[in-house]
Amino acid sequence: MSDSSYISLLSIPPLPSSGKQNWGRLYGSAQSLAIANSIKQATGPVLLVTADAPAAMRLEQELQFYLGDDIPLLNFPDWETLPYDMFSPHQDIISERLSTLSRLPGLSKGALIVPITTLMLRVVPRQYLDGHSLVMDVGDSLDIDGLRRQLESRGYICVSPVSEH
Repeated sequence: MSDSSYISLLSIPPLPSSGKQNWGRLYGSAQSLAIANSIKQATGPVLLVTADAPAAMRLEQELQFYLGDDIPLLNFPDWETLPYDMFSPHQDIISERLSTLSRLPGLSKGALIVPITTLMLRVVPRQYLDGHSLVMDVGDSLDIDGLRRQLESRGYICVSPVSEH
């Protein structure tokens, strides 16, 4: 076997048809390079489970370097609160989770990065999320009457001057 074919075999580990894949002795960002090559080979989305939130953030940054903007990476962050905390999670975390959940059904290729602690928690059903969230991007067209009906169905009152919360 020539050296070049040996290197190409090492740089693109095969994806399993089902189950999990374990790679050992990968140091630095070599693990992210191997994962990036496997994501490129995959015919569908890939679920990546990390040990904790910092590992998920590091993996996302390394994969963005190797994959660029061509292949989507979704991060489903941890709440970063404990069940008995008297405060809510940060608004950025809530927004990122909702964005990931709304984009996930349309993900045909790419990866979802999830810390194991987040994977163990339940999420709302898809129907509830669709009925109780509003996703807007800069430049989107907005149907004002449809938005008004949607907000009124959730308890808001349409008035001309706003006088109370």
